Amino acid sequence: MAIKVTMPKLGLTMTEGTIIEWKKKEGEQVEEKEILYVLETEKVTYEVEAPASGTLGKIVAKEGDVVPVGEVVAYILRAGETLADVAELAIEKAEAEVPVEKEKAVVETTKVPREVKISPLARKIAEEHGIDVSTIKGTGPEGRIVKEDVLRAVEESKAVAVPAIKEEVTPVEKEIIPLTSMKKTIARRMAESFQTAPHFYLTIEVDAKKLERLCQQSIPLVESKVGIRLTYTDLLIKIVAKALEDNPEMNCAFTDGGIKVFRRIDIGLVTAVEGGLVVPVIRQANKKSVSEIARDRAELTEKARQRKLSPDEMTRSTFTIFDLGMFGIDQFSAIIQPPEGAILAIGRIIDKPVAIQAETVIRPMINLTLSIDHRVLDGVIGSRFLQRVKEVVENPALMLL
Repeated sequence: MAIKVTMPKLGLTMTEGTIIEWKKKEGEQVEEKEILYVLETEKVTYEVEAPASGTLGKIVAKEGDVVPVGEVVAYILRAGETLADVAELAIEKAEAEVPVEKEKAVVETTKVPREVKISPLARKIAEEHGIDVSTIKGTGPEGRIVKEDVLRAVEESKAVAVPAIKEEVTPVEKEIIPLTSMKKTIARRMAESFQTAPHFYLTIEVDAKKLERLCQQSIPLVESKVGIRLTYTDLLIKIVAKALEDNPEMNCAFTDGGIKVFRRIDIGLVTAVEGGLVVPVIRQANKKSVSEIARDRAELTEKARQRKLSPDEMTRSTFTIFDLGMFGIDQFSAIIQPPEGAILAIGRIIDKPVAIQAETVIRPMINLTLSIDHRVLDGVIGSRFLQRVKEVVENPALMLL
């Protein structure tokens, strides 16, 4: 019996997937666990393996098709089998086999009431041309409508007919780019978040002098240990994890049954890839060293850019960080990743004049903006969390406590 290849369910929220590319053609030999096709869904592109060895007998879903989870996308034939052996392929919709016959145009004629005084010939002409004889004044005996009266009405109707207006072709000004599954998912999730979660925002300015010093001092140490160049983002992931440990009520999500407070601290990091954004997750960031976080961040970011993240590597985060500092952005407000309770937006580090002990000095400053779901958190809880982040950024040794 031929093997059905179906659209897999890669996550709890996945309902459909888009076939991006077939790696095999119909009639080609396929080996079990060999990459058969590539699908895109829920912000990730995934390579699907063949469930069995055989011949790719029939591709049901073409490239670009959106297929619901569980539906057949192809059939793999075993040795000695042909397409004729697959009963499902022999069933075709009757309407697809029967050519649609175009209906002949029928011109409805206006039936002339018998009580109208009109000659038989005039009646026939009026019906053929759809003329309303009640509007015609007859010139025959006793006001009888004759042929000439109807012909005159026909000519008059042609004269007053509105000429067809030639539609002007407007040149295309902009290209319409079709939405990919990733774009559709991002649009749906962000719209859902912004419409259902009442957002409010808290911003704090932080002195990053000691953070800069720690980063520069740690770069060679981390690189020698894990072969990865340390970034400010790695340090901020660790600092946020520490602040979440100290403020566990921030590590939460909204559910219909109530506020869910997570015991684990899994930090999502918004990452740009071709065609959109994905959010790989640093698991148990509070329990990892800065070197381990740097290693995980580098590996996940590279897999994201190659579109090789697994569903497990980009789901179940408890708190998310969005860093746009590398793009020169000073400050911004991010949309919360549902169902999480908050997201932290990080701007660039920039030298600014600040007042310290009655003196104006130049210090590297950074803006942190916390977006909060007001259904689960309030301004006091959010402010305490931001204050703790500020304390640790300005005194990185607190990460060890």
